[in-house]
Amino acid sequence: MCVKIPNSIIEKNKKSWEAFVIGQFYSDPPAQSLIHTIVNGIWSKQYKDITVSKLEGNAFLFRIPNVGTRNHVVKQRLWQIEGQTMFVAHWEPGNLPEKPSLSSAPIWLELRNVPLQFFNEDGLERIAGLVGEPKYLHPTTANKTNLEVAKVLTIIDPRQPLPEAVNVQFESGDISRVIVSSPWMPPVCSHCKEIGHNIKRCPSAPITCNTCKSTAHSTEACTRTRGPDSKKTKRPRRHASTLKPAGVPRDKSVPPRHESRGRPPGPEKDKGIAITDVPYAKTPSTKPAVMAQLNGDQAGTSKAAGNTSVSEVESDSDDILSSDSEVEEGQYTPVKTRHMTRLGRDRGPKKN
Repeated sequence: MCVKIPNSIIEKNKKSWEAFVIGQFYSDPPAQSLIHTIVNGIWSKQYKDITVSKLEGNAFLFRIPNVGTRNHVVKQRLWQIEGQTMFVAHWEPGNLPEKPSLSSAPIWLELRNVPLQFFNEDGLERIAGLVGEPKYLHPTTANKTNLEVAKVLTIIDPRQPLPEAVNVQFESGDISRVIVSSPWMPPVCSHCKEIGHNIKRCPSAPITCNTCKSTAHSTEACTRTRGPDSKKTKRPRRHASTLKPAGVPRDKSVPPRHESRGRPPGPEKDKGIAITDVPYAKTPSTKPAVMAQLNGDQAGTSKAAGNTSVSEVESDSDDILSSDSEVEEGQYTPVKTRHMTRLGRDRGPKKN
């Protein structure tokens, strides 16, 4: 089965791919998760909304929603990710831009102590021409918003060392010294002399460390190699002290205090409120109990205590749901508590 899709559909949806740029490494790339962490740290420090997708070969697809960030990334072209050089360009489906040769590389040349008479496009072009091939000025340099550093995108040969300074001369004969630097230089492998990776990432470099199979250091300089006296000494385990702090000895004749859980402390813990016309909370573990009301006289108390139909398990006032409208101030009716009931049973009949 085959379906023919017209080019009009491709053109119709081409705009949906504007947020994507492609990055191509010149050698074996780092892990995708590591690339995702690095680009979100250096490209999108605030939003961290850049996604990374793996393509064929050493290419990756980056979705950068912010237009300003995307233009900044593409404008610099070459980026160094974990010691590897990556070429970045605009992308659309079906189009794979060709990587430029790394015999030359574009870098941001930073010039300091530039005389203000030469702080313009014509003057900076001649100064940067002593190092490489100038292309254009950085926006902060073109707008003269930062007069301390002049930034010029310049094509250089990474194999040639960058001069520390260059001299500019006025027609009067006065000479000014301009400091030259760059925040980033493409790596040059010390083994194969190719641009774009270091010896640690070089596929043709021999293994020089038998411990970690690295190509960047020897076995003697490996941090994983342990000498005969480098054994870790076990630290003694710290045990919790079993000695209790000395204090005033507790009188054993005084029973220990046990705080009741779920009830607020205070003198009201032995008091109860009889609430009539309020249904009991129906829960699987709660049984309806009969609460005895006290009328304030001794006869009522004896009658309530001697009633055999009263359940032995009496409900506490905290187990009953109530509202402020059902219990008004000044209308409380005291009830016999569980403690009072037990005391009445233990006393027995009063002797004459």
